[in-house]
Order: sequence, then C-alpha cells, then structure tokens
Amino acid sequence: MNAGPAPTAEGAPAARPFDLQPVEVQSPAEVFADVLRAKIFSGELPPGSSLPPERVLVEQSRLGRATVRESLQMLKQQGLITTRVGRGGGSIVSRPSSEDLISALDVYAHSNGFGPEDPAFVETREIIEPWCAALAARRRSEADLAEMERWHQRTIDVLRDQGEYLRASQAWHLAVNSASGNSLVAALMHIGRDTQLRVADLRRYSTLAARKRSIEEHEAILEAIRAQRPTTAFELMAGHCAGQQNRPLLDRLDDEVATVSPDSE
Repeated sequence: MNAGPAPTAEGAPAARPFDLQPVEVQSPAEVFADVLRAKIFSGELPPGSSLPPERVLVEQSRLGRATVRESLQMLKQQGLITTRVGRGGGSIVSRPSSEDLISALDVYAHSNGFGPEDPAFVETREIIEPWCAALAARRRSEADLAEMERWHQRTIDVLRDQGEYLRASQAWHLAVNSASGNSLVAALMHIGRDTQLRVADLRRYSTLAARKRSIEEHEAILEAIRAQRPTTAFELMAGHCAGQQNRPLLDRLDDEVATVSPDSE
C-alpha cells in the first residue's frame, strides 16, 4: 500500500514533480501582423486598398512605431502588401503571385538540401505531372494548345543542341502544367527546374536517341491533350515520367513493401 507523498514541515503533502515545456508567446509585432492578415484574408481589406497611415496604425493599436513597422515588414515579405513612396503612397494590399509561391518553394527545397535527383523531386513529378496532363486535356484553351505546340516544335528544331533542347523540353512541360488550370500544382512543378536542367537532365538526355524518344512521347501526350482525352493523357504522361526511373512509382513502392514484409523472410 502506498503511503502517499511525505508531508512537509507544515503538514501539507509535497507537490509531485512534473515536466513543463517552454511556453512560446508571440511578439506584439506577430500579433498585430496576424490581426492585419486576418482582415486581408476576410476581404475587409481587399487587394488594391490602402492601409491606414503608419501614425494611425500606431495610435489605434497603441503599439510603438518600431513594432508596427516590423508587422508591416512581415506582411510585405509574405506578398500581402506593397509599399508605395511619395505622395499618395503607403502600404497597399496585394496578393502573392505565382512567382512568389515558386520562389518560396524553391528556397524551401534548396535550403533543406533537396538535390536534382532527390526522391522527393522525382516522386513529386510522378505524382503530379500525369494529373496535370489529364487536367490540361480537359481544360486547355486554344492559347494553351498553341503554347504547348510551339515548345514541342522548338524541341524538334533544336534536337541536336542538347542545352537548347533541354530548355525547350522544360518549357513544354511547364506549358502542360499551366494548361491544367490549377495554378497551385503548376507552381509545384516549377520547383528545382533550373537545378534539374543543369544536372540530372544533362545526363538523362545526353544521347540523340534519348532526345528523339522523348520527343515521340511528348507528341503522343500532346495529341491526347489536343483530342481532349484525359485518361490517355494521364497514362502517357505517367509512362513518360516513370520511364526516367525505369519502373512506375507504384511498382517501386510494391517492391519496397515486399523487401520488408515478414512473408519475404
């Protein structure tokens, strides 16, 4: 039988020890940035509208000028406001562009050490690009189709120049992604493109035969998109992406499961 906590000198039981984690408290600048951000997201401050002058923000928030400026700088870095100088200037509400998203994703990928042939890059492409092709087959406009055909013809014209071919091939893939009509997934497919162009694709398409084969696959995918056949476009793009890994992603995942399955021991 437990006797319980030993009494203290005053007769009260001693407190049981317990662990506490550090408590993180937002700075005033972060809190004020959250307030302004919420007003932007809710539409109370729509794109193109002006924030009150800095002195008014200071007066209404009862925060110091330096704190208010720090909050505004946070929003500026996130692409939520721009600053105009001169008469009629100030902080103007904006929206982050696709280029802002692509830049942020690239910084994240490279700062975390993702290389051009990292499995994360490879798997992302195999997961997303087939769906981009399917969406493009369903949603593409005539302008989208013209852009894809323009870059496809460019790959044919520069076939014997490896560097120019790779740049044109990359532009063709990005045109397909953009034709999906989904700006988020299209932005994801921009990640690491420059690095892949410099390293991985230089090795992968080093021979004329490899570049010719890729052009043939592009033509088949483009024809499916042109004819608005989403399933065919998906399957062809999946095969095109998987061809660079020799086997489709699902097959490789099955292999991984088989190697660790107790039944295989």
